[in-house]
Amino acid sequence: MRITTSAALTLIAFCAAACGQDPHTKAITAPRDGASFIVNGAPTGNSSYANVGALLFDFDQNGVINGNDILCSGSLIAPTVFLTAAHCVFFFPANAQLYVSFNADLYDPQIKVIAASGFHFDPLFGHDLGDLHDLAVIILPANQTSGISPLSLPRAGLLDGLAAKGGLVGTLFVNVGYGVDATQRGTPGFTYDGLRKFSKSLFQALVPSWLVLSMNQHRTGEGGDCFGDSGSPKFFDGNTTLIVATVTNGDSNCRATSRDYRLDTAAARTFLGQFVTLP
Repeated sequence: MRITTSAALTLIAFCAAACGQDPHTKAITAPRDGASFIVNGAPTGNSSYANVGALLFDFDQNGVINGNDILCSGSLIAPTVFLTAAHCVFFFPANAQLYVSFNADLYDPQIKVIAASGFHFDPLFGHDLGDLHDLAVIILPANQTSGISPLSLPRAGLLDGLAAKGGLVGTLFVNVGYGVDATQRGTPGFTYDGLRKFSKSLFQALVPSWLVLSMNQHRTGEGGDCFGDSGSPKFFDGNTTLIVATVTNGDSNCRATSRDYRLDTAAARTFLGQFVTLP
C-alpha cells in the first residue's frame, strides 16, 4: 500500500479492507532517529534478500517512480513472475501500469524500476472470509531480472506436515518487506523510509488458510510486519530461499499478530500453478 506522509488517507483507503484500520487514529510520519522500519527490524542492505521487491504505481502521474509510489511488497518466484497479495491490485483496471523495483532503497536516485507487462489476481479473492484467496502475480518482461535468483515455493501440505509433528512450535519466521515501523505503546504511529527491512516473528498458530505469527515484541523480544509489507514473503529462520506464506493482514496497530496466507494449500497452488512450475 502507498505509505507516504502526504498520502496517509490514500493508505487508509487501500488497506482498509485487509487491515481494518481507523483513518482517524493513524498517522504516518517522517522517520524517527534510530527507527528500525519494519517492526523491530533492520535494513537488509543491497546483497541480502535481493529477490524481495516493492510493487509501485505512479500515483502522481509525474513519471518519477520511487518510494512515494509504493503499493505493497512482494517477491520474485520466476524470472518473469512477481508474487504479491490480491488486495494490493484488485481495484486497478486491467490496463493499469504497475512497476516493480528490487532496490534496497526506494529513494536511491539511481533506482531501477521494471514496468510490468500485466498482472493477475485470484478470481476467488474476497468471496470467502475463511479463505480470502489473497494472491496476485505481476508479470515482468523477459530479461529484466537477470542476476536475481527466484525464490522457491513449498510443496503441498508442508506446514501441515510439520505441525502434525510439533515441528512449528517455537519456530521463528523471517519477515522481509518495505513496510512501516510501528510504535509499540500508546497512540498508534507509523514511520516510513523506503528501505527494505527484515525482522523475525514467533510461530503462534496454523489454521487451514493462514499462518499466524506473534508480533508481541514485549513477550517474544522479536518483531513483525506492518502496512506496506502486504504481499511480502515469510521464510523459515535459516532457510531464506523457500517462501511458505505471504503477508495478508493483522491487527491494525501492528502490535499483536500477523495473519499470513499459506502457499502450501490446494487453493494457493491452484492459482500459482497457472504461472509457475510447482514442487
